[in-house]
This record gives sequence, C-alpha cells and structure tokens, in this order.
Amino acid sequence: MIKLGIDFDNTLITYDAIFKKAALEKELIPINFPESKNLIRNYLIDRNQEKLFTILQGEVYGSRIFEASQSEGMYESLRKAKNHGIELFIISHKTKTPYQGPKYNLHNAASNWLEKNLFFEKSGINIPRKNVYFEVTKENKIKRIENLGCSHFIDDLPEILDMVDPKIKKILYNPKLNNLKKNDYINMTNWSDLIKLIN
Repeated sequence: MIKLGIDFDNTLITYDAIFKKAALEKELIPINFPESKNLIRNYLIDRNQEKLFTILQGEVYGSRIFEASQSEGMYESLRKAKNHGIELFIISHKTKTPYQGPKYNLHNAASNWLEKNLFFEKSGINIPRKNVYFEVTKENKIKRIENLGCSHFIDDLPEILDMVDPKIKKILYNPKLNNLKKNDYINMTNWSDLIKLIN
C-alpha cells in the first residue's frame, strides 16, 4: 500500500500573494515587486531586515493564514489519491509560535486552515485528524516520516528531502522550477501529475 506523506507550508498551501499584500501594507517592498515569498525574504535579508521578515512570516502563517491559497490542482489530486486507496499523511516542520512578533499558535492556525478547506470532511479529502503532524524540529519531522512508514514524501525543500531515508521515494514539489532536479528526486511541477508519479 502506498503511504504518501506531504509537507504543509508551500506544498499544500501557497503564501506568495498574501506575502506581497502584507509586505506592501507595511511598506516593506516596492509596489511592483513580484508575488514571491522567497524573493521578499531575500530582498529584506539583503537590507538587514530579516527580523521584519520573520515578524511578517509569523503574521501570514498565523492570523492571516485564511488569506493564503490552496496550491493549484492540489485538492483534486489528493481526493483522487484517496479514492485510489492511497493513505495520506500531512507532516510539517512548524514551530508552535513565531520566533519574533505576536505569539500566534501556528499549529492551531494550520489545523484551522485544513478544517476550513475540508481536508477532514468525508465530502472533501477525508484525511483522519490523527494523520496530521506538526513537528517543532526538522529532525522530528524526518523521524515521523520514517516511523509512519511513508513510501513517498512530497516537500518543496530539497534540504528536507536530503534528510529522508533513501528507501522512501522523494518528490520535490517544484512548480517554478527553482531547484535543479537531483537523480534521487521525482520532480513534480504540477499537482495534476501526482497519480502518475507515485504509481
């Protein structure tokens, strides 16, 4: 049986539009700046404003998470996977509260987003709540992936996939082709390719 583990941030959910909106509201970037969390982060770090980015990220991941979008094509692809008998797990590395700024509960915020987007509903993706894990360290995330016996794992970060046991099929969610393909990764540029990539 296929056991598919999936990262949360920037894999199931995309924050690019809300990062730009929130950064513009705080006048941290020029108005014509691209919609890209990573470019906004790099822009602020280059200007010695990493703390401001960390506060911004806490706000976006916390109080403004409902303004973030589902990754394109993700929802229907996961419903199809569930209907194919594939067991789904969400395993995320996420601190309980932001490093800087207001102490939003980031685990609760992410769970509420999943609930609002019908991940737990029988009429939706129908993932059991017990199959969702928010781990406070990367190491705990890796242990969880391995202890659950995941046969495949999807993440947007190559550095996480590098830590995963080589016996697990590693899928890099890479919609913007930002990362070079490695031999031991399956490159997924579009969620609609999921079923054919894991079968």
